[in-house]
Amino acid sequence: MNAKQVEKFVMSYLEATGCDIIEKAKGSVTVRLSPEADKRLTNRPYYWGFVERTGTPPETLTFSWHFGQDDETGDADSGPDDGEPQASAPAAALSPLGFGVAPVRVLREDLYFGSGRLAQIFGAVRDGGRCVAMFEEPPRGRADRLGSNPYTAWLGVNFKVDYECDMKREEMYGWGISLATGYIDERFLEGLRGRKLTPRLPSNVHLLPNGLSLKKAMTQLEQALERKLKSGDFVWAAEAEDRRQDELRRIRSYYDPMIGRAVTDEEKETLSQRLAQRESEIDWQYRPRVTLSVMNCGLFHLPGIH
Repeated sequence: MNAKQVEKFVMSYLEATGCDIIEKAKGSVTVRLSPEADKRLTNRPYYWGFVERTGTPPETLTFSWHFGQDDETGDADSGPDDGEPQASAPAAALSPLGFGVAPVRVLREDLYFGSGRLAQIFGAVRDGGRCVAMFEEPPRGRADRLGSNPYTAWLGVNFKVDYECDMKREEMYGWGISLATGYIDERFLEGLRGRKLTPRLPSNVHLLPNGLSLKKAMTQLEQALERKLKSGDFVWAAEAEDRRQDELRRIRSYYDPMIGRAVTDEEKETLSQRLAQRESEIDWQYRPRVTLSVMNCGLFHLPGIH
């Protein structure tokens, strides 16, 4: 990622988490974190535990993040490059409401691909994105500004299927199910790429009632995907089983004569345990198996009745 891509990603994160942008300049942003972002990025569990126990109004941290873009003066890299936060100007000096505002310490950091803070934001997005709720933004310039558009809720799920034996193959399925009708779209998440989504409910929109609960919808998706997988080609599994049996025969042909020639019971027991261990290892390595897991999911509200 170059500096512009990093900046775009970070600004999207700040907007999505409701952070307060104090000042935005070319290649930098001064921001007061929202409680959600502060909890994920500042590693202050004791402070937030105190706030939640006592009901004290939270005081979130303020950062000045610089994205390393070159400017006309060439001093974009004048700060330290170790990624450690550095004290900067008080936030009150940067605020348009500076009169009577107590100075707030601003922490200066350089954000670039590979920096610790950016990796932390990646992790927060990954963790928070495992289950999201989004709305499609209606097109601008809609003729009926006083009307109300119906929106249908969809459960979209990214499934990962692992085909495993002594080799491994992965497949991804981005399916969605309408909570109103139960219709399943096997290309649902692929179709979201062209839509503009927002975490906030747009104006002039009403949500249609759901006919399915989330639990029932997920069950129907899993059952539909399981039926699809069962109809697939499992020649690979039969070939893996043949290899497993060949390996078992080979290892037994090695140990069985040794066990037969063993003189003492202790020696026989030791060899038998070694054989059982090798059989277990071969079984784990070669036995074909299919594993279905959920990577992430989301509740998507889309216009229309589906």
